[in-house]
Amino acid sequence: MSTNVLLIATVIIMAVAVVLTVKVGSSLGNKEGQSTYSVNPSKKLIRLFSIYLVVIVAVLIVFLALMK
Repeated sequence: MSTNVLLIATVIIMAVAVVLTVKVGSSLGNKEGQSTYSVNPSKKLIRLFSIYLVVIVAVLIVFLALMK
């Protein structure tokens, strides 16, 4: 499999993951089902973005290793 195809597939999967995460997080059922949902939203966003950052860095490391 070409590196470009692998890179495009990874970017598509990551974009879909972000969209679905936001969709689930903003759903009315999720807000109504959890009483602590709206408590400390900034902490939750920071934790979520840090997870995404770790995954992005890991993917970049894998691609740099494959390209050498």
